[in-house]
Amino acid sequence: PLDDCSGRGIEVMDDPDADRIAAYVAARGTGYVMMQQFIAGAKEEGRRPNQVEAGDDFVRRQVEHYALYEAMCQREGVVDFAELLLRSYELLAGHEGLREHYRRRFSHLLVDEFQDTNTLQYKWLHMLAGPHTAVFAVGDDDQSIYAFRGAKVANMQQFERDFGTP
Repeated sequence: PLDDCSGRGIEVMDDPDADRIAAYVAARGTGYVMMQQFIAGAKEEGRRPNQVEAGDDFVRRQVEHYALYEAMCQREGVVDFAELLLRSYELLAGHEGLREHYRRRFSHLLVDEFQDTNTLQYKWLHMLAGPHTAVFAVGDDDQSIYAFRGAKVANMQQFERDFGTP
């Protein structure tokens, strides 16, 4: 198990385990596939339940289910894949010394299959790239197949604006 800094380990859930917890939460009123997509989408945007704006009753219920799902995972000591991404981002964002360590350690960053990156992964790249980091991305927007998992082809255009040579 991984260490979550609380003194007890955590385990990474596979899809059937995540389905089990989501189905339990969904029994309280929403379909678990839709709920899982909502939760993964929020995490891939870098948002915790308290950071998701609930503009209507349906979204409010989704946010409540997200909070319940998160509490159950915490209680059971498990994380899903999107949680790994989000915790890694939060760790780097919240600890400047750690972030600077990795910025100094890696003077070059290469991202393959860039067309399949999501918002949170793009934020990682931005955070890890220091002022003198050479960033290289390989991708083909015609081959983007993970939009259903949060991939944003628009990251390719944003990359050119953020990291392109003037």
